[in-house]
Amino acid sequence: MKRKILTIVALIFSYNLIFFLQDLLKSELQVYLLGFRLNLFLLVNFIIIYFHREKINESLKYFKQVGRFRNWLLTFFIPVISTAITFGLINILDYQFKFKKPDFLIEFGLSSLIDIPVYYLWNLPVIFSTFLILTFIVDDFKFLKILGMSLLITLCFIFVQPVSSFEKINFEKFSYLPLIFGIIFYNLTILRSYNSFWLVHFSILISIYSFVLVFGSSNAFLIKTFFARMYSEWSGFFIFKKSDVYLFDLFYSGLIVLFALLFFIFDKKKNDNL
Repeated sequence: MKRKILTIVALIFSYNLIFFLQDLLKSELQVYLLGFRLNLFLLVNFIIIYFHREKINESLKYFKQVGRFRNWLLTFFIPVISTAITFGLINILDYQFKFKKPDFLIEFGLSSLIDIPVYYLWNLPVIFSTFLILTFIVDDFKFLKILGMSLLITLCFIFVQPVSSFEKINFEKFSYLPLIFGIIFYNLTILRSYNSFWLVHFSILISIYSFVLVFGSSNAFLIKTFFARMYSEWSGFFIFKKSDVYLFDLFYSGLIVLFALLFFIFDKKKNDNL
């Protein structure tokens, strides 16, 4: 237990330190080799994996299963549906917005969809190593353990928002934290349900792509890591006239958490019927 706690503390401290350095140096601190994203996060992951190397064989079960085709379809449509419902809620709540043709529609927007298999490959090292570490920390992915791990891993991303942008404490600027929590909680649930890293990796990409492509993001690290490295932001397809667009993060995160809870309910009913 002590070793697991130290691993979690090391992750939280190291990740936040890297984000702080990114903000301080105004750089993503990331290099690209044949398209693969090589950064300090990957270095931290490899160091932690080295100190847990005796557990690697136990975690290989998550890499042996590819998952059924219908499960891949499900993990594709759930984030897409969540994004669509988020947009529907925006309509219902009478947010004023209008469609706009974004800059780099073809080069960034459509290209990102077509190139998903390529980005899937390029992001393998970082996501593979991160989820391998999570399997070292968590022996079985029960509800409370997934909830606790999701909350703890979310703390790794406090410094995603540039510190220099805070003139005073503004909790709206932290709305991305529930979004990160939702994506982590949902995808750990996918890992629990299907025991397939390959499926979870795809699910993570779709969880991010479906929301960011529609609503945009100004986080350069996110864009350069999961999308094209030559861009630092993406404006999305809409212009919103209200200032509280941070609520959209909460809508989307709440929806994918709800879908994750449905997985738990479905699994419980399935087990009760056995």
